[in-house]
Amino acid sequence: MTEHTPPNYSPHSCKPDPEVHIRYTPEQGEVSHWDFSWAQPWTNTWTAALAFVPASLWASVIQDIHEKQSLAGAWVMAGAGLTVSVVRFVQKNTWPRRTVLWIGVLGAFLSLPVFDTAVDVMTGGAR
Repeated sequence: MTEHTPPNYSPHSCKPDPEVHIRYTPEQGEVSHWDFSWAQPWTNTWTAALAFVPASLWASVIQDIHEKQSLAGAWVMAGAGLTVSVVRFVQKNTWPRRTVLWIGVLGAFLSLPVFDTAVDVMTGGAR
């Protein structure tokens, strides 16, 4: 038989003390479920007011398409403009992009029969 020799440890050796790291993060206050800060009412009001003149120009373009082509063509043009402005606005929320979005929205509401079309779509009827 072979003899097994124990490792050469000193009798009083022990592992070093572990390091403990504590990170303190203060508690957040209660979050209100009625937080409408994303709406930015004053920013939207001023932007809509400033976008009204260019929106009337965009509305005249859409109305011209409506008269010379068709209502469907006017909806496609207004929808394309709104789609591009919404996509660009979502990519980066800046004041000029918000203004262009308001121009598209106001132009569509000023020139197209939005409410009549919404009623026709919801009821499935055409006049």
